[in-house]
Amino acid sequence: MTKRKAICCIDGDLLVFKASASNEERSIKALHKPSGREKVFKHRTALKEFLEGKDFPLSDFEITDVQDAGPISHALQIAKQIINNILKACGTDRYEIYLSGEDNFRDALPLPTKYKGNRDGMLKPLQIADVRDYLIGRHKAIIVNGREADDQISIRQWDGVKSGQKIIGCSTDKDSMGTEGWVFNWDKMKEPVLIKGLGDLYLDDKGKVRGHGNKWKYLQWIVGDSIDGLNPTHLAGLKYGEKSAFNLLSNLQTEKECWKSIHDLYLSWYPDKIEYTDQNGNNVVADYLDIAQVYWDAVHMLRWEGDKVDIRNVMVKLGVLHEK
Repeated sequence: MTKRKAICCIDGDLLVFKASASNEERSIKALHKPSGREKVFKHRTALKEFLEGKDFPLSDFEITDVQDAGPISHALQIAKQIINNILKACGTDRYEIYLSGEDNFRDALPLPTKYKGNRDGMLKPLQIADVRDYLIGRHKAIIVNGREADDQISIRQWDGVKSGQKIIGCSTDKDSMGTEGWVFNWDKMKEPVLIKGLGDLYLDDKGKVRGHGNKWKYLQWIVGDSIDGLNPTHLAGLKYGEKSAFNLLSNLQTEKECWKSIHDLYLSWYPDKIEYTDQNGNNVVADYLDIAQVYWDAVHMLRWEGDKVDIRNVMVKLGVLHEK
């Protein structure tokens, strides 16, 4: 039987952002309102450093963001080069590109804060739409509705796990390290790596928590994701960081031990039922497992269409919970 070529499944959302952001320069214009004088700075930090030791309060300045994009051909060339680099590193010429569309199911979850709400008002690269259209028109990128591009990539990775074909999820998102199958981070890896099983957590040479496999997903489950506006301890008014999660999970040896520790952690955060208003304005009454379920649903990348993990059932099967 002829060996099937590997397929690279590329996160088009990240590709679009990378190519368009790389093709523009950002700065700020600071207008000193009392005098009417204006000065350009690279960013707000540079302005604050300039004002140190001077009798000019920051409140006296009106700040305007400035974006200057290069020719669109440059952004498209960057996108093409990234695709070519991915294919070369993965040793194939077959690829699929996925772009997020509408109706992300996470927007309907009973989260206490808006999913990705922390991105509201943030500047976006000017040429996002042009690069996106280029990927659709020239590279046959597929728009995914109802979920995110990285969910579809996770589904394709799982297709590879089942079929034995090397289907590689290509992304720079750290969440991909918790998805089973082949993954390739085009910013940090020289070649694809296979993610499977319980995995591991470790500290890199800068003391930053790194990991792969289920343990990495479990870390996201209890720490959340500041980029996506997810904070499992939000309703408890607590802070729980990656180092705490590392200390909790790193030495555990089995799935049961991990789930038991996470069960006990959520119970310690929410010992009593809590009432809150979710991201869509609905009144919610939840216990600790309800809250844990919401954050699992938010961080879990789908493995197939309609993939739904009932954490109570998992905990019962593992012996962490007992059926009532």
